[in-house]
Amino acid sequence: MIDESAAATADRVEPELPPRPPFFYRMWMVFVQPGKLYRDLVRNPAWFPITLIVAAVTATVMWFTPEELFRQAALSGVSGDQAAEFAEQMAQVPPILIKGGAVGTAFLGSLLFPIVLSAITYVAFVFIRGDEARFKQHLCVVAHAGIISVPGAILNGIVNNRGGALEETLSVGTFFPFLPEGYLTELLLALDLFQLWGAVVVGIGLAAIDPRRRAGSTVVVLLALVLVVGLIRAAF
Repeated sequence: MIDESAAATADRVEPELPPRPPFFYRMWMVFVQPGKLYRDLVRNPAWFPITLIVAAVTATVMWFTPEELFRQAALSGVSGDQAAEFAEQMAQVPPILIKGGAVGTAFLGSLLFPIVLSAITYVAFVFIRGDEARFKQHLCVVAHAGIISVPGAILNGIVNNRGGALEETLSVGTFFPFLPEGYLTELLLALDLFQLWGAVVVGIGLAAIDPRRRAGSTVVVLLALVLVVGLIRAAF
């Protein structure tokens, strides 16, 4: 007697996952063919190796940043009455600990950032807008878009080293140095160029994993989120 349930189980063969584009070629596709890249990855998403590369580059940039800039950044957030005392305390901390802390924070933050951002996009686009996508697909999109931040981290590192301040980044405000100090200037400085570029790539990717959606509207939502973050940062 043939066991029909066993035969049915044997007939159900798991579909073979399509191969992913080569790892380093994916890095190139993020810049020139993001839509095709995400369509190729929609059934077989991946995220951790690419995130590890981004985290390693970010941490390396922090390692080559002068330790004095980290001290200046820490002191800038202290009020005038406590600045002298805090400066004395900072002077007693070995430079390797300050730089090591900055490198470790940058590395860990770069690893966690795609997970946090993917959770936000998943709630916004799947739970609220009703997109059909898995969390791992969102994580794949955000992680690969993180490659955009690699040249940004390197260029911003160069700008910071030359300018002598960690706060200096390549932003929309970079093109308007003639504007007077105020909220508008702070807003433009908060709109990092590579964050805007990354938001566009994430929007293209999220639209690619759900064929019902158009890239234009998805990109607009992501850029609006970046703008909201910029409005909040400019207020403080």
